[in-house]
Amino acid sequence: MTSAEDKHNSVDYPKPAYAWYVVVLMMIFYVLSFMDRQIIAVLIDPIKADMSLSDVQISLIGGLSFGLFYSTVGIFIGRLADSMHRPWLIAMGVFIWSLTTAVSGLASKFWQLLVLRMGVGLGESALLPSTLSLLTDYFPPKRLATPTSVFLLGAPIGIGLSFAAGGYLFSVAQDITAADGWNDVFFIGGSAAWKLVLLFLGTLGMIMTLGLMTVREPRTMSPAAAKIQKEKSLKASEAAKLADVKTYAKKYWLAIASLYVGMALISLAAYSQGFWDITFLARTYDRDPSTVTFMYGMVQLFGGLCGMLFAGITADRLSKRGVQGASVIMVIIGAAIATPFSFLYPLMGTASSALWLMIFAIFGSNMGFACAASAVQRMFPASMLGLAAGIYFFLSNSVGLLIGPTVVAALTDYVFADADKVGYSLSIVGGTSRLLAFVIFIAGLKAYKDLLREREAGLAV
Repeated sequence: MTSAEDKHNSVDYPKPAYAWYVVVLMMIFYVLSFMDRQIIAVLIDPIKADMSLSDVQISLIGGLSFGLFYSTVGIFIGRLADSMHRPWLIAMGVFIWSLTTAVSGLASKFWQLLVLRMGVGLGESALLPSTLSLLTDYFPPKRLATPTSVFLLGAPIGIGLSFAAGGYLFSVAQDITAADGWNDVFFIGGSAAWKLVLLFLGTLGMIMTLGLMTVREPRTMSPAAAKIQKEKSLKASEAAKLADVKTYAKKYWLAIASLYVGMALISLAAYSQGFWDITFLARTYDRDPSTVTFMYGMVQLFGGLCGMLFAGITADRLSKRGVQGASVIMVIIGAAIATPFSFLYPLMGTASSALWLMIFAIFGSNMGFACAASAVQRMFPASMLGLAAGIYFFLSNSVGLLIGPTVVAALTDYVFADADKVGYSLSIVGGTSRLLAFVIFIAGLKAYKDLLREREAGLAV
């Protein structure tokens, strides 16, 4: 017997095979975005040497310039995603970030690279809020956590590939630039190896943008939406008025604030860890950074993939069994797993033991990232979801990118006054922020469940 939900799904949602094709395609673009974002960390030394940059200048290129635009513009892009054709919006973003990545490979001055990295942040800001909004029209609410977590797998895969494959790409580029006749090659002849890596990744992204031509806008696929378009000549969906967004946020402030603030703290820990872990391994255990880069990439890849998939699949299964607030419950469990290992791994006596414990910290954090995104999708009506997602990612990325790594550095430089004590700083920042996040999530769980009940009853508008 066909259930009411299944009948509804067959009318309003695309066929599962096509919907999952879109999920995988979006995940591939998310992988590419993280590679373009993180590759600077792999190329720090050659860029510094080639352009005679200071540590402060390279940090501005790798973090602040990207982070400011990525975090801030995401709010406005999210607002656009509530009314615009989302695949086109994503395509514009992919092309912009790929173009600026490629042109970064032609930069010869610090200010040029700084401005171009702002362009990368501008382009990448379109992907997350637009895709999260898009997926809500491809899958029913109780099956949304799994596809969302699969899309978000792009983050750990992209980070892992940046560290694990980034070095390989650079070595290939070095072989090319060392070949006879390289200086005579048209247009790019004589370019440094790091520039070739950026040119390759950027050009690849621009070509891949064509793949978004196969993604359809679900708003125009719904029979009801098509009828509205025909009769009223209006857009298939209109963004909610800002006054309505404010009213909604005020009514459900505890559920929203607890998730947003808690995930900002999780992001703070994760970005701090991603920025300083290799330095921590090199300094604490006297390892060559090049020898731990691949191992760290594999740790990020394994822990991230397992955490995302486990959390997303489990949340959907719990939802189907009638467990209210399953996504936030999985976020809480993820924080509970990550917290003790965040305190412990920087204090281990060997690099191998630290790497093993890192897996669990990364696993727990990625459980949170996967299910917090699906929680946001279920908290808000479609007409305000893009803006809500933009604000969510603004908070998590601005706190994570702009504050996290700096707090670790400040503790190391001004409290411990010893560069070799970076592990202690990581333990304090990562463990404390995840512990606080755990407490905040617990405080907001009941409010989140109440919000979902009212939405299902049609009372939350």
